[in-house]
Amino acid sequence: MSFFFDTQEIEPDKDTAFLDAVVSMSSNDSSVFVGAGALRNSDVFAAINIIANDLASNRILVPKSSVLETRLNDKPNADMSGRSFKFTLAAQMLLSGNSFALITDNGFQFIPNSQMTVQQDDVTGQLTYVYTPNNRTSRQIAPNNILHFKCFTQDGATGVSPLYALQDEVALQKKGNNLLKGFFNTPQHSILQVHKTDLSSDAKQNIRQKFEASNKGALSTVILDDSMSLQNLTVDEGLLKAIQTNEFSTQKIASCFGLPQSMLNVEEVHSSAAQVAAQYYESSIYKYMDCFTSELAFKLGKQVIYDDSRLRVNKQQDIDNIIELVKNGIYTPQEAKQKLGGTQFD
Repeated sequence: MSFFFDTQEIEPDKDTAFLDAVVSMSSNDSSVFVGAGALRNSDVFAAINIIANDLASNRILVPKSSVLETRLNDKPNADMSGRSFKFTLAAQMLLSGNSFALITDNGFQFIPNSQMTVQQDDVTGQLTYVYTPNNRTSRQIAPNNILHFKCFTQDGATGVSPLYALQDEVALQKKGNNLLKGFFNTPQHSILQVHKTDLSSDAKQNIRQKFEASNKGALSTVILDDSMSLQNLTVDEGLLKAIQTNEFSTQKIASCFGLPQSMLNVEEVHSSAAQVAAQYYESSIYKYMDCFTSELAFKLGKQVIYDDSRLRVNKQQDIDNIIELVKNGIYTPQEAKQKLGGTQFD
C-alpha cells in the first residue's frame, strides 16, 4: 500500500497551489480529502491554531540529553525556530493526518507531505519512506531516520485527519455562509413582468440588462411604464436567522478535534472556566502531546516528556494536593507556603 496517491508518482505542490490544494490520501478501502484549504473555515482554523500553539509553546523535555532538548525546542535546523518547527509539524498533522521530519546529524528537518511517500509491504508490514525534494532525485530513507507524527491511525502506518469526519459539516457551514454572503451582496431580488408580450430568451435577457443598468444602485428610483410591473423576492428571514445562530457544525468540529465546545465560542451551560480548562488538559491536549512524545521516544531512544506546567491551571486542586502532603508529613507548612506562593492556610 502506498499512501497519498496509491502507487502513482507524486508531483510536488507549488507554493501557490498548496494553499488551495486538496491533499489526497488513499488506502485500500477509503479516500480522504483534506488540505490547507480547510483553514478557510474559521472554526477549523481556530481548532488547529489552539492545539498547534499549545504543542509549539510548551517545551519538550529530554532529561538525559540537553543537546536533543535544545535542538527540539530552540534550533532544530538553520531555517526554523523550535516553536515554528513544532507548530508546523502539529498543524500539518492535524490538517492531513501526518507530518514528517528528517533526523539529521545537526538536528531535524521538516519535510512537506508533498515530498514524502510512505509504502507498506503487504507481507512483512515493513514501512518504506521515499523522500522527493523539489526538482531533485528521490531517495529512500530508513524508518528510524524519520519522525512520523499521526494523531489517528487505522493501521499504525498512516494517519487520518480529524477533517475526514467533518466533510459534511464543513460543507454545510460553507453553504450557509455563501447564502448569507449572497443575500447581503445582492439584497434585492425582483421579478420584472412585461405584460401582454411574448418574449424570446434573447429579448428577456436584453430587457433585464437594460433594466438593471438604468436602475443600478441602492438609492435608484425605479421607473416603469404601463406594460411592466415589479415584484420583490425575499429570502425567508427565519432561514437566515437559523443560519446565523446555527452551532451544529461548530459543535461537531470541536468534537472531532477533542476540544471543549466553549473554546470555539459555543456556550456550555453547566461548565465553569476551571472545568473547561481541566477538560481541555485532561481530554484534549494531553493526547496530542502524547503523539509527539511517543514518536520522539521511539525514534530517538530517549525519555521524552512535555513540560505541561503552564497548562495545569487547576489551582484549587494544587492547593488541596499540597495540604494533603503537609498532613502526611511530606511538606512542612513553610515549604507548602512557598509552593503556593505565600498562600496562608491553617
